[in-house]
Amino acid sequence: MGTTQATSKGKVSKSVRRCPACGHRLSEQDRAQCPLCNYRFGGERTTGADHTPYALAYEQGRSGWRTMSEWVWFAGTERLKHLALIRSSAASKRFVWLNLFLLMVGAGVFQFSEMGWHWVSGFQAVKESEPSHRPGFYWYKVASAPSPPAQISTDQAVELWWNPVQSILGIVSGVVLAMLFYGLGITILRALANSAMGSLYRHEERMTAAIRYGTAWVVPLVVAAVLAGMRPISYFGAIGKWSWYPPTEGFVLSAGCVGGLSLVLWWFWLLRLGSTAPPKVRARVTSWLAIGFPLLVAGAGAGWYVGLRFAGEKAFEAMRLAF
Repeated sequence: MGTTQATSKGKVSKSVRRCPACGHRLSEQDRAQCPLCNYRFGGERTTGADHTPYALAYEQGRSGWRTMSEWVWFAGTERLKHLALIRSSAASKRFVWLNLFLLMVGAGVFQFSEMGWHWVSGFQAVKESEPSHRPGFYWYKVASAPSPPAQISTDQAVELWWNPVQSILGIVSGVVLAMLFYGLGITILRALANSAMGSLYRHEERMTAAIRYGTAWVVPLVVAAVLAGMRPISYFGAIGKWSWYPPTEGFVLSAGCVGGLSLVLWWFWLLRLGSTAPPKVRARVTSWLAIGFPLLVAGAGAGWYVGLRFAGEKAFEAMRLAF
């Protein structure tokens, strides 16, 4: 229920109270049950109601995202059984949206390092300095090697160019596509799990909230995207001849390890969740989760990365933004 909190100026502000089942905004008079869905507060909960730490925090107008993420990461068997019996709620939907925002940030950072950059080697610098060569629109030289051209090998990077328009278009397209794939993937995964329950248990909507709360595993995936997005540091270090700078391979390897570990742990978490299904459908639910999740990730990842690069190259050529 709602609580009052003191602000830094000494004023007392009242937190917004919402029903944990449907998200309806509550008034002071709504102390026994929600006037919209008749969900009863406190005491005995209705079967399948969401009373996870995040749902309780959501009901009281508090932030419980971090607590819920840790609750999911370190869930034991009993906690997974509890999650599997919870139906989708307004709180679980909001948790998905928060993780979607994080994923959009990660996708944007990654795309910033993917599109809009162009290396020029010593050989290319000589060739592209000819009057006949003109880069596309909005290309700016942001770094160049300090050594004289005579001391630079032909295959060594000597210039770094950046196109802000390409970067902006790449970030926007990457974020929008990541949002669509994320929402579609979670929807399909929930549908697979519910379908595998069969007609005997399908109406119970088991695991619908658990799969949404399982998006807590997006957090380390976002960390991996940010690590990969830091590659421009290596670009400037190589061109500027810094005494030391993290190599591009280091960022890629770190991102791959963190991202791969995140996906593997998420997949293993889903397998453990599938093992909590009723004995009659347990093998089928676990199999669908075991196969469906890798296929969704592989398809979404390939479609997002390869599709963006292919479409980006064609679009930039048509818009005369290619180097």
